Amino acid sequence: MASGSPAWARSQSIFESLPDPFLLLVPEKNPSGSIIDFVCVYANGLASALHGRSPSGMLGARLLDVQPSHGLFDHALQVMEKGQAVVVEGLHGAGHGGPVPSHPPEIRLFLANGLLCCLWREVTDRMAIQQQLVEAERRYRLLARHGSDVVVELDSDHRIIWVSESIETRLGWRPAVLLGQPAIGLVHRDHRGQVLLAGLRLAGPGSFREELRILCADGGWRWMTGTAHSLPREDAGTLMLSFRDIHDQVRIRVELDHRLQHDPLTSLALRSVALDRIRRALDGLEGTGLTLAVLSIGVDGLTQVNDALTHAGGDKLIALLAARIVRAIGHPEHVGRGTGDEFIVLLSEPDAGADVTLTAERILRACRAPVSIGGQPIEPTVSIGIATARAGVLPDELLRDASLAMRQAKGRGRNCYALLDDALATEAHTLLLFAAEIQRGLVMGEFAAWFMPIVAFHTGQVTGYEALARWVRPDGIEVPPADFLPCAECRGLIARIDLLVLRQALAALSRLPPTLTMAVNVSAATLALPDYPQLVAEALQAAGVLPERLHLEVTETALLTITDRIGQQIQQLASSGVRWYVDDFGTGYSSISHLRDLPIAGLKLDRSFTGALRTKDTKSLRLAQALVGVAEGLELDTVAEGVETLEEAQLLSSQGWLHGQGWLYGKAAPLQLDTAPVPL
Repeated sequence: MASGSPAWARSQSIFESLPDPFLLLVPEKNPSGSIIDFVCVYANGLASALHGRSPSGMLGARLLDVQPSHGLFDHALQVMEKGQAVVVEGLHGAGHGGPVPSHPPEIRLFLANGLLCCLWREVTDRMAIQQQLVEAERRYRLLARHGSDVVVELDSDHRIIWVSESIETRLGWRPAVLLGQPAIGLVHRDHRGQVLLAGLRLAGPGSFREELRILCADGGWRWMTGTAHSLPREDAGTLMLSFRDIHDQVRIRVELDHRLQHDPLTSLALRSVALDRIRRALDGLEGTGLTLAVLSIGVDGLTQVNDALTHAGGDKLIALLAARIVRAIGHPEHVGRGTGDEFIVLLSEPDAGADVTLTAERILRACRAPVSIGGQPIEPTVSIGIATARAGVLPDELLRDASLAMRQAKGRGRNCYALLDDALATEAHTLLLFAAEIQRGLVMGEFAAWFMPIVAFHTGQVTGYEALARWVRPDGIEVPPADFLPCAECRGLIARIDLLVLRQALAALSRLPPTLTMAVNVSAATLALPDYPQLVAEALQAAGVLPERLHLEVTETALLTITDRIGQQIQQLASSGVRWYVDDFGTGYSSISHLRDLPIAGLKLDRSFTGALRTKDTKSLRLAQALVGVAEGLELDTVAEGVETLEEAQLLSSQGWLHGQGWLYGKAAPLQLDTAPVPL
């Protein structure tokens, strides 16, 4: 409170009207923060006369100068440390130059708004003095009217007997309305228990501090820090409360906590929070025999949406489906965001499996309603996996089971639900063990490149080889590629296999005639490596092979995953001389525009078309003819896979296919340098 303000002027007039000496002091601290003295910032006329100084002479005076005895200083320190009023008896009130009273005065020390107050009284009528002291404290409350904190005094029944005027500014209440009301009525019901417990702790001397929601006059609630002090007076149980507004601080803190625990896109709980909720729900089932259900919900076709509308479009779809799932469930706290395109739903205490499936059906219907994103109409669908458990199951296992069931639903055609199949869980465990075996085999050098010849139809001469990954265990058992390649791709091991085959293939190519080429497969994961062009260049340099002799094969389906960065890497390698081929052409979903926009040098006809020729499948025959027509129109090289008979080779050659590979020319095997061409 500024000394020149109107509020200070009103307070000063109150102090001057006191019938007793009165001082206001502030603590003086040394550099280490310890209090070494107290400095006078106000003295009324009686206090100045008591100490033999003028009022202006008292300003800035130190307590140890006007009261040389350390007794009063020590009691002042006690008041500052404990925050409780102290009554000192037996000390003479005068310092240097002041008259000494006939009777030693009683000095009352107490705190008010951080200031130390000293009030001298003659000990004549104890009861009268105590009453006057109480009135002096009450008058000093006028200072609180000009502060921002709300100050409330309660009687022994915890009813309001006085409240500062600041309550009207902070909470909208007129002070007169609250007088005589129970203070607990202003506290939110959620906090009344902690207030009552704190009150029990305050049965003796002391104070407590709590964060509470306090009722506003308009019926709203406002967060405030409530501090309570018991007053040393004859009326036992009297309390002084002060409330400081922390509403904005709590709001910011709650917002930060929400952001840390919720997905910013959907506002759903993060996976870790959802797992914790599942854990608590499972713990609550202990001894009940009840069942808990968890749903794993996967968005169908999100990759295609991302490709067509960018990830911004995919994010809009995820947010929209999240809102639909919450509406279908009716409890936002039961829905969480999993990884990628997955949502998690917790269903507590399902009475029967039918109830869970009915909920799944409701979610399916809610999600499949058409929507427009970026002007593009979309009919979204989801696949739902359901897993149930009783107490004792780990949350991670329950969520894993639901995810497995969700993948099973996707495998059935999507837009449906599936309950966990025990065989599926066993298969997942087996797959995990198989992945560990693959990793061990890579470390032990059990993987190697084997080679299948590629032959020109019109000459019957070998023009190159395709390097294929093969795994032979130490016991001599050859693991089929159809078994280990999908597992390696699923577990993130495929890039190691691809690069191993690349290096071995180029090393073998360096020992072959310079007219021969080498085709090497590239998975989508390997193609996405940011340093893939550098790895290929290093392998070429190490083998001493020209880039033009290397043919990199990428499947038609993998072309769907190509981003701008990957496209630039393909262009970079093509510019160095490496030739790109589309493998398994005719079986994927890529656009013809890829053949136009990417530096594709050739197409490889999938073996399924070649096999269909044996059965005289007219459609396959015509499709093979059409595909080679596309290649000829774009001036691309062509290779037909899966050629097993001379008849197939002659038919494909007559259609215009330039090269062939298959068992007719030799199975994949370790490279034999004396390989001879196979005539037609």
